Amino acid sequence: MEESLVRKKAELILGGDVRIPEGFRAPFRISKSTAGPGAGKRGVVFAFGGTRVKKGIVDSGGDFELIVKEEGYSLNRNGETFIDNVTIEPVIFHAPGQAFFNMDNRCIFRCIYCKSPNLENGSRVSGEKMASMIRGLPEGTGIGGIAITSGVAGGIEETVRGMIECVSVLHKEFPNLPIGVEPYVNEKSQIEAFRNAGVSEMKINVETARKDIFDLACPGLDQDTLLEMLDHSVSVFGRGKVASNIIIGLGETDGDVEAMMERLCDMGVVPGLRPLKAGPEELLRISGILGEPAGTDAERVVSLAKTQKRILEEHGLDVSGFRTMCFACGCCDLVPFRDL
Repeated sequence: MEESLVRKKAELILGGDVRIPEGFRAPFRISKSTAGPGAGKRGVVFAFGGTRVKKGIVDSGGDFELIVKEEGYSLNRNGETFIDNVTIEPVIFHAPGQAFFNMDNRCIFRCIYCKSPNLENGSRVSGEKMASMIRGLPEGTGIGGIAITSGVAGGIEETVRGMIECVSVLHKEFPNLPIGVEPYVNEKSQIEAFRNAGVSEMKINVETARKDIFDLACPGLDQDTLLEMLDHSVSVFGRGKVASNIIIGLGETDGDVEAMMERLCDMGVVPGLRPLKAGPEELLRISGILGEPAGTDAERVVSLAKTQKRILEEHGLDVSGFRTMCFACGCCDLVPFRDL
């Protein structure tokens, strides 16, 4: 992808919502995001230059404006064209190209950057309901995989059991579709149970580049346990089939990020870089808890993505093996070997 578009994708990821024109009718169904940076918002996937970004949409305000043209769309910023030749991609469930479910959007933990604990009308989706939703897709819908994430509602063990039950139902009904999961696990046996149920890709997020930041950002959780579970996951699923997100913008240095990426790649884990997405008030709150300025900018996101690609190459790792979850979607991050 052109360098200028890489920078613009980073700016679009970090920027605010997209204002849609009055009476706008999207070519595909619009739904609320159930996880990730846009959780709880109506979202649309905008594609351009071989990449894509999912953005929240609003009827007024916003940092960007959607312009409807005779053929296609453009995104404007401050009254000027920001990205031209934009298309809108269909979202199956939460993500394009895959059925991405949040089993339970409630969570007993209070990570300072996560919106899930504050979402209204929390509920759980069963494996049978997920299967029914997939069966109800229009004929010809291109679905390449299934992904399941979840908040920890009730307890870690109970949530893991629920996710495994969902995987078992879906794997039995759709045996040819790869299934990826993004759980919080604290026992090696849980990882093996996921594999036995039909999971082919695992994602366990270390969340932060430094343990001291993790302890402040994710009270009640343990990063050392996550790293131990990641190491075991590679022995179960193989190198390049296990992923882990590092959030960028929590007061860490570039050196901290590089060190954590090296540590993960040494295990055979593929690190993902997730820019912190937060409004001004939320950034102030996070900064107060961390004692460090929160947030980041597009230049840093691009620079770290280039470092990420270099480290992956040095370890013989790639993102192309993932058919589910964030690397397959690519809407919230710069994806190495695809975007740059």
